[in-house]
Amino acid sequence: MSNSEPDATQRPGSSPRPSPMASMTFEVLPTVDVVGFDDVDRQLLRLLVADPRVSQRQLAREVGMSPPAVGERIARLERQGLITGYTTVVDWAALGYPGIVYIPMTLATDADVQGIVSALRDLPELSDLTVVTGSYDLMARFRIRDHAHLQRLLLDRIWPIRGLQRIETFLGIGEIVRTRTPATLLGGAEPELPALPED
Repeated sequence: MSNSEPDATQRPGSSPRPSPMASMTFEVLPTVDVVGFDDVDRQLLRLLVADPRVSQRQLAREVGMSPPAVGERIARLERQGLITGYTTVVDWAALGYPGIVYIPMTLATDADVQGIVSALRDLPELSDLTVVTGSYDLMARFRIRDHAHLQRLLLDRIWPIRGLQRIETFLGIGEIVRTRTPATLLGGAEPELPALPED
C-alpha cells in the first residue's frame, strides 16, 4: 500500500489518516546491536553451524582450548544473543510439503494489522512473514503439498482474512540457492562448484 495514496473516506481539510502499517512497529522483531566477537568465537560459531550436536570436548580440540573455556565462551555468546538456539533442519519435500508459494499482500487503509498478523501466524503452513517496502506491505512464504492444498489455503483461510486489500500468488517451481547458513559470512569454505566443460 502506498502511503502517498489519498484516502477516499478522508474529509477535505482533516488531518491524514495514518497508514495501518504504523502499528506494525509492535509486531516487527527488534533489531539488535552488533555483538563483538573474536576469531576463536568465529571458529566456534562456524563449527556449531556445521554441527549443532558437536561436543564441547571436540570444539575444544578444534580451537585449542580447554572444554570449560569453550563452554564459557558459548555461554557468553548465548547471553549476548549471538547464538539464539540450536535447531534441526528438515527437508520439507521429504515431509510431504514440496511446494513453496510466495504471497505479497497489500492492506486496506482501515485494516486491523494485528488481527491480520495473528490470523497469518495461525496458519501452520506459514514459513515466514516479512514487512516490505514498495507497492506491498507484507510478504508471506508458505509450504504446500500440492495444487489442491494451495487452493484450500487461499479460498478457506487467506482470502477470508478481513483487511487484505490485494494479494498475489507466486508459485516456486524450483530452488536455485537453498537457505544459506551463516558459515559463509563467518569465513567458512565456499562450496566447490563443478568445473565447466571445456570447449
